[in-house]
Amino acid sequence: MREKAFALFLLALFLFTLPLGLLFREAWGPLGLPPLYLYLFGAWGLTLLLAFLLYRRP
Repeated sequence: MREKAFALFLLALFLFTLPLGLLFREAWGPLGLPPLYLYLFGAWGLTLLLAFLLYRRP
């Protein structure tokens, strides 16, 4: 359990410390939304989903 929590922490740290300016060069993405916002909310949602799956009780 502690190893999985540490792995989730490292994944979240990696996702949120990427040089985001290098990933998103276009101003507008799909549906007219900025790709940076889509990435941040997607990474946040993925982190929350993985934390929920890790700590849920059977």
